[in-house]
Formats: sequence, C-alpha cells, structure tokens
Amino acid sequence: MLINKDNLVFRRATLRDIPELVKFKLMLLDELNPDEDKTNLDTLKNELESFFKEYIESNKMISWLVEYEGEIISTSGLVLWRVPPRYDCLHGRYGYITNMYTIQKARKNGISTKLIKILIEEAKQLNIDILNLHATKDGINTYRKLGFTEPIDPEIELNLNNY
Repeated sequence: MLINKDNLVFRRATLRDIPELVKFKLMLLDELNPDEDKTNLDTLKNELESFFKEYIESNKMISWLVEYEGEIISTSGLVLWRVPPRYDCLHGRYGYITNMYTIQKARKNGISTKLIKILIEEAKQLNIDILNLHATKDGINTYRKLGFTEPIDPEIELNLNNY
C-alpha cells in the first residue's frame, strides 16, 4: 500500500479506542499463533477490555495509534511497572513495550519505527530506567537499530496455568 506519510495521524489512545486496541491485540496474537486454541476467545476479549480500561485510566499504560484516511492502521503500547532499584536501574522504573502491530498492507512505511521512537520519548519524560519487549523475528532488527540489546540476565517464565 502506497502511503502518503503527510496524511498519517499519530495520536494517544483513549478509553474510546479500547475496541480497536482489543481488535489489534487479537490480530497480533492470531498472526503470531495461527493455530492457537480459541475456545476462550470471549474470555480473552473481556480480559483485554478490562485490562485496557484499568491501565489507561490509571496511567499505567500509554498507547499510541496511527490513523490513515480515517482508519486505524497501527497500534503500540507502553506498560509502566516498577521493581526494587538496582545499580543499573536506580529508580526501578521499567516500561514494557507491547501491542506493536501494523496492518499488513501498511507495513514497510516506517510506522512502527516512528511509534517506537514516540514511546522512547514518553519513557524518557517519565524517567523510565529500562525499556524491554518481546520481539518478533520481523521486528527485532528495527529494535536493535534503535539501541535495544539482549538483556544481561536471560528472562525465563513459569506459566502457572500449567503448573
């Protein structure tokens, strides 16, 4: 899709945008996990709506959208959280970048890169110490070009739903 970048509208998401945030999160999940069991889709939608409402209202999440010709074509998110401070993270303030998704026909136009740069500036204004994210194979080089590196300590997880 040929995009006139002068017609892109970058704006912060509001509570009115929650249906679009849910839709884009589901598109992202479906693209990353096409064979996922969707038995709990209604529960997932409700949980996403609750999450976005709670986190946007409490300013624990900043989300930006991109509109083109009246259509939302891209989303992003920055979830704010805190841990006990340490030497390389003196305030313990983290930002987790999530919900980075651009519709297929609008990709390769620098939209996600600009969104990430906006989130980085927001994080700097909020005195966030460290930004982290989970990158897809398609997106990892964009993040590396912006200065993201492998963490010193590997991150592991335990899914308590399966424990």
